[in-house]
Amino acid sequence: MNTQYVFFIGLLVAAVFFSGCTGDEPAAPRPVTGPVEPGQVLYLTGDVTGAGVLHGTIDTITLTTGLVTGEMPLNMEDITIIYADAVRTETLIPVEGFRGEPPQGTWGVVAVNGELGSPNNRMEYEEQFVLRLNPSSPLVPRQVITIIITPEGTTPLTIRRVSPPTILEQNNILANL
Repeated sequence: MNTQYVFFIGLLVAAVFFSGCTGDEPAAPRPVTGPVEPGQVLYLTGDVTGAGVLHGTIDTITLTTGLVTGEMPLNMEDITIIYADAVRTETLIPVEGFRGEPPQGTWGVVAVNGELGSPNNRMEYEEQFVLRLNPSSPLVPRQVITIIITPEGTTPLTIRRVSPPTILEQNNILANL
């Protein structure tokens, strides 16, 4: 009887020990900004911000995107980004290699939050890509813009914002429309 008792206690201790070591922690839920349309694979998380010249114009726009729950990984080489304001519409081209600070008329991945493995252009569910857009012409105060990010063969992510009445050098939050 004593041997069975020791065996039972040992079994319980082993079960408690291994129960904490075998499971993965679930991914933390991510905040989604705005509705997700049917067929849409990308969503916007957080603010859309701009950097520019104090009391002047906004030169670059920064935003963060992630994959909608349950979607397959997305190759960033297969997306198209269109920028439009009251005067122009332009298709921005990616920087060489898709990563880096974009010159005028281009876009680039400037960071990856939660990056898995070595750097690549493939967005996994756990990752969020920070994109920077640099339109050919800067934004003026109170200008309405539309950014359309379209992964090949899917519903586009459409973002409409307005620039603030007073431009700062950094962290100009473009207000949601």
